[in-house]
Amino acid sequence: MNSEEDRYTRHRLIDWWDQERLHHARVMVVGAGAIGNEVIKNLALIGVGHLVIVDSDTVELSNLTRSVLFRAADHGRAKAEVAAERAAEINPDIRVRSLVGDLEFDVGLGVYRDMDVVIGCLDSVQARLALNRLCRRAGVPWLNGGIEATIAEVSLFDGRSGACYECAMSAAMWEERNRRFACGGLRAEEADQKMPTTAVVASIVAGYLVNEALLLLHAAGSLQKEGLAFSQKLYLTLKPYHFGVYDLPENSECLAHDTWEPIEGIEQSKEIATPRLLLDLAGESGGAVELGFDLLTQMRCVECGAVETVLKPLERCGMEWTFCPDCKTRSRQPEAVNWLDAAGPYADVSLARMGLPNGAVVSIQGEGTRRFLQLSGGDLFGEGWKG
Repeated sequence: MNSEEDRYTRHRLIDWWDQERLHHARVMVVGAGAIGNEVIKNLALIGVGHLVIVDSDTVELSNLTRSVLFRAADHGRAKAEVAAERAAEINPDIRVRSLVGDLEFDVGLGVYRDMDVVIGCLDSVQARLALNRLCRRAGVPWLNGGIEATIAEVSLFDGRSGACYECAMSAAMWEERNRRFACGGLRAEEADQKMPTTAVVASIVAGYLVNEALLLLHAAGSLQKEGLAFSQKLYLTLKPYHFGVYDLPENSECLAHDTWEPIEGIEQSKEIATPRLLLDLAGESGGAVELGFDLLTQMRCVECGAVETVLKPLERCGMEWTFCPDCKTRSRQPEAVNWLDAAGPYADVSLARMGLPNGAVVSIQGEGTRRFLQLSGGDLFGEGWKG
């Protein structure tokens, strides 16, 4: 072997390739299933220096036919942790972190803001909808990948302007999303629909996703990005073969276009910060703190009148919360808010108690003003880097 040869020698033969740029890049992969496995593997091989993997699920036996990073011995382990370990084994040059949890409620917006690009490898409309809104608030570009048995699609979104994922949602997609929620916004008990997929189609869509990420990372330097333009979708079928690239429509009234900027970092952790403290800090004692999600404050029984304080994100609470332990009926109704003021009953409750993660961003609404504050404290990325 040539003494000057290293792991990336063949990469450097490509005239536009910048391995140093990739070494410093930060990429988040949300979803470590079939597509995510292939994306993570490819990112590790090409030497993306900082990789964050987010997933809340555990490895199942059915994953083994479609997931190159998982083994039978991994059954029951967190997908994100296993994928991070295998990525570090593939390429010890890179640094990998796993975040086991929900992409919306366990990962602070500050983590998204720290990324160069986010790659969505998700299997539900609700998860994609949440990721789209987070990336839009963070102002970070993101890629969406989706597959069925013989269908693959990849979309690229700017994160700051143009059509977003939510703009292009059809009535059928909204219906699918809304089936996940029931009484007062509580999570429905209906199980997610499983899509038939194979390793073949997963590897194809992952190849396009990583290629688009490569083009995007290199375009951050001196080159103009090739491949997909922002707000475009690549659609591929394998039976029969068909390939097309389509412009996605922009909805000027899309609720996801609520831009959260500029965001100010503050030296207040979620454990210390309360609505009253943040309002005082912002000089808006008469204003309100917008959490960015619906907070389930209480469950109130319409039969016996019993009330239980909850203080959890509404979407994390299922229909089991409607059961009243006092009168043994399913008669409880949720009460929720998405903003808090200094005069309310929760003004002095910590944001940690309300379920906000490290690096969360809240909106401070004043008299004709709006500020965005990012909380500090803790390790934004989890238990530590592997590699």
